[in-house]
Amino acid sequence: MIKMGDKRVTIDGEKLYNAFAKGAEKVVEKRKMLDDINVFPVADGDTGKNMAQTLRSIAENTKPNNSVSAVSRDMAQAALLSSRGNSGIIFAQFINGISKATGQQEDLQLTEFARAMKVGANHAYKATSQPVEGTILTVMREWAHSLHEYASRKKDLPESLEHSLDVANNSLEETRSKLRELREANVVDAGAKGFVLFLEGIYAFFREGKTATFENLEDLEEETAHHIDEKQGMAGPRYCTEVVLTGDSLNTDELRDLAEGYGESLVIAGGGGQYHLHIHTDSPAELVYELQKTGTVADQKVDDMRKQHEAVYERTEDVALVTDSTCDLPSEIIDEFPIYQVPLTVSFGVDQFLDKKTISPDQFYRMLEELDDDAEYPTSSQPSVGQFKETYSFLLEHYDSIVSLHIAGALSGTVDAAREAAKEVDESRITVIDTRQLSTSLGLLVQEVASKLKNGADHNDLVELTKTLRGKAKILVSVKDLKYMVRGGRVNRLEGFLARLLNFKPIISLDEQGESELHGRPLRRKTNFNQILDMVKNPHNDSRVKKYSIGHVHAPDEARKLAEMIEDETGLTPEYTMDISPLIGAHAGIGAVSVSYLTE
Repeated sequence: MIKMGDKRVTIDGEKLYNAFAKGAEKVVEKRKMLDDINVFPVADGDTGKNMAQTLRSIAENTKPNNSVSAVSRDMAQAALLSSRGNSGIIFAQFINGISKATGQQEDLQLTEFARAMKVGANHAYKATSQPVEGTILTVMREWAHSLHEYASRKKDLPESLEHSLDVANNSLEETRSKLRELREANVVDAGAKGFVLFLEGIYAFFREGKTATFENLEDLEEETAHHIDEKQGMAGPRYCTEVVLTGDSLNTDELRDLAEGYGESLVIAGGGGQYHLHIHTDSPAELVYELQKTGTVADQKVDDMRKQHEAVYERTEDVALVTDSTCDLPSEIIDEFPIYQVPLTVSFGVDQFLDKKTISPDQFYRMLEELDDDAEYPTSSQPSVGQFKETYSFLLEHYDSIVSLHIAGALSGTVDAAREAAKEVDESRITVIDTRQLSTSLGLLVQEVASKLKNGADHNDLVELTKTLRGKAKILVSVKDLKYMVRGGRVNRLEGFLARLLNFKPIISLDEQGESELHGRPLRRKTNFNQILDMVKNPHNDSRVKKYSIGHVHAPDEARKLAEMIEDETGLTPEYTMDISPLIGAHAGIGAVSVSYLTE
């Protein structure tokens, strides 16, 4: 135990780690309270979650060591890679500054410790493109300067921490009046409150010597009433975007110049060829497209703050619908319902993108057309179990249950990852279904389920409806050029050569188990479309077509022609027409056109 009377405490690496871990535990313990008071810069209710995940990950990925320099270096690296959200990345740069200040030191005296905290606070301030007073930055700076000033006079660690903590609390209370959003909600800044909680944990360690356990925290949570007006809308950019970039030629000023025009709340942490960028933007795909030209995109994350706000403050249904990014539905339809998409990953060589979030269909197809014949063909990977766990955990804080609808299991392991995540989160409240569909046929199915939910269907009704609809859905894809399927490994090179020699343009669909199947051997596009039209007029279960949608791979004119043919024959207009997911388009190829339909 470190007693209050110990005047000159030497802080080694192990003490620094334990103090940090105790501070992290305090934030993790109170994370829900921080979410409840989160109104700035966006009222999306996730500041507590982001800070808790950042700090806990740093603590768990840092190895205790007697050397201060080794511990601070490990913490800085962990912070750079695991930081989340605006406050989390500010915190990462705070840790990065501490690491730089400690240099190669094995231990710290009080004045050296205080100086390192001051350097860390200055680094955090400089990392923010447009620092706003009355936030975590203000409290962090005023606390660090107070600690530095008091420690230089008193030489007593617990007393210096106690005095500077009082300053931090006073600064925190002043945030309530410094920002309009905080005044209107009558709350302090959530990020600043999280930092003060962190300081309380540090003080508790040096006062009592208790170390962090991160155990049984759910029992310690305090239920706090929401302070936010449920009718409060979302203002500003929609997407909280984070990118980890690596590259020898990268530097902070150039990254800031590139990113500033894309949004607000820009924070850049890191250095030495590795950076973590955070920004609120309406154009994450355009930003990441430009960033990948400057270095390698090592990691990325995009949160839809409007959908988060909807879940926290505007929920009107008891059930949330989760799907994946292969579900092709226009954004306006997704926004109309409680539909939440988990993205698959698209890889172009070493560069990775989140399907539909950090790469748009237009960008993908442009890159595909520019690809050399001998270059590595883009690949895809399913969402991780962790991605699904994060989505499910967040939604179950606000919805009673979840129905999760995914691409055919015969085509992707996405549904398996979703099922594993459901087991780990709360299987009793989550139903994961293999729809045996993809693209616009999955989109039509999800739209129909969402409409029934809005009209009062409960969880069990939606599950039964989905199982019925997957037998009434069909997708027919007209492939224009087999070279993309050959390069993507769906057709071997000899078969592809013979097919091109014969001008073979197949129609591809899915069978009842979600497996790919071919229909006919039309030799011309017109014949191809006529066969699709015949199949739509005489659907697979001899029932009348109820609704349909058109998808295309960078081929709007061809899509319009097929839609007109179907409308002339059936009298029905398409529910929607859209450029489909790059993940599907990569295999179907540029120029492919599809029709998906549901029967009565």
